[in-house]
Amino acid sequence: MIPSGEPGAGEALRFAARVVGDPACAIGHWRAVTGGKAAACLPFLQVPEILHAAGILPVQWRDPGISKISNRVLPRIDAWVVDPGGLPFPPFEADRPRFDFPASPPAGLPDALDLLESLAEWAGAVSGRPVTEGALWKSILVYGERNVLLRFLEERVPPGAGSLHPGEAAILVRAGDFLPPETHRLLMARFLPANRQGAPFPREEERGDPLLALSRRVTANHPAE
Repeated sequence: MIPSGEPGAGEALRFAARVVGDPACAIGHWRAVTGGKAAACLPFLQVPEILHAAGILPVQWRDPGISKISNRVLPRIDAWVVDPGGLPFPPFEADRPRFDFPASPPAGLPDALDLLESLAEWAGAVSGRPVTEGALWKSILVYGERNVLLRFLEERVPPGAGSLHPGEAAILVRAGDFLPPETHRLLMARFLPANRQGAPFPREEERGDPLLALSRRVTANHPAE
């Protein structure tokens, strides 16, 4: 059930359902409006902020469902970020830029930093928009805010007053695979109280190197040996 008393919730859910039902339209619209490029990430990319900071739309290419609509989505994909040890790369996509990003990134901080620096350089070359520290911090902020809302959204899924049906919540979450984080954040905000705040933006003196911050995240999420 869509929670009552929150303006635009029904419209937001219908919009999310259209995005999930026809992601090719959403991706194509974003490319047309922004002039940017879209990169498919297979499997799920831990650091989409780097692509976003380069003006690239990260498209999280995962099942269930994506294989059924791939023939419509593929023409709108400009580049790929793939696990070299995963599924065979489609031969008909070999002419598009590709970056090999392992599903299990390096556990050591120096190697992880090298990998992310290479990804940032590649993304800037693909988009023609180099990844700057300022742009990357802004991307980290907006993804941080979006992830906070995702956690709040999960809290509302269990049965109870004002909660979302699990199927509705799944549609909202899935839409984020095909939308820029700013749009996805606004979409989810329709279902959450106004006092829910996003991740705090670090002060200038606390920011440091954003690639180093992302590298620490990657190594922290590395599975134990």
